[in-house]
Amino acid sequence: MYMTLPRIKIFASFAIFLPLLLVIKSYALETNTAYSLQLEENKGNPGDIVTYKDGLYSLSAEKYDTQMFGVIVESPTTSFEDTNLSDYKLVSSFGELVVNVSNRDGEIKEGDYITSSDIPGVGVRANESGQVLGIALESYSPANNQDIGQILVFVDIKTSFIDKKISKNLLEILKTSLTSPFMTPIEALRYLLAILTVFASFVIGFSSFGRITGTSVEALGRNPMAGTSIRRVVIFNFVLTVIIMAVGLAIAYFVLVL
Repeated sequence: MYMTLPRIKIFASFAIFLPLLLVIKSYALETNTAYSLQLEENKGNPGDIVTYKDGLYSLSAEKYDTQMFGVIVESPTTSFEDTNLSDYKLVSSFGELVVNVSNRDGEIKEGDYITSSDIPGVGVRANESGQVLGIALESYSPANNQDIGQILVFVDIKTSFIDKKISKNLLEILKTSLTSPFMTPIEALRYLLAILTVFASFVIGFSSFGRITGTSVEALGRNPMAGTSIRRVVIFNFVLTVIIMAVGLAIAYFVLVL
């Protein structure tokens, strides 16, 4: 008639964790919600990337498309459909979705950022800072890099920044930052500090070298016998100028990568 102590513990544990499991499950279901959208000429297949431009939804055909909206899905967990639309596609903007991809811009590995490409609706690996569709949840290794396949992607459209590990030099980092459509305040401050540091080091180096060189030339005119000593001073200041500029570049580099 009465439950034993072990059974009571099992029942109590089940009663405690069941609501948590239900909450987690319901949250996961809510992350894959699709909406009915009317695409231009009703083009698009499940897995295609959709953009919103000039008041129209269409397949994205631009690298790092800043207007990416979502992905066409075939069987969403939850969908909101407009009954007034005759031809529409179900599009989801967040969650684990199947996406059409290509290795055109490099082999896609699990954990890589995926972005749009100039192939309508097809995603590729993101190699630069810019707008991304999400993160690849699996690798894609076709026989031909031009082939188009499907992988699971955690879609979360946002702006990503270059991986500092693949940055080869300061000029490359600055070039990439200028091509990025968006920057957070912290990123913008870092690039600004780096540029100001480089500029200040060059100004200080050239101004001090120019001033000392001018003074040395005047001294050489007044005292030709001291030519050797004056030349040594000029060479020393030239080396010092190079060191100042090199230190400025190094500081700017570490501001960006650390």
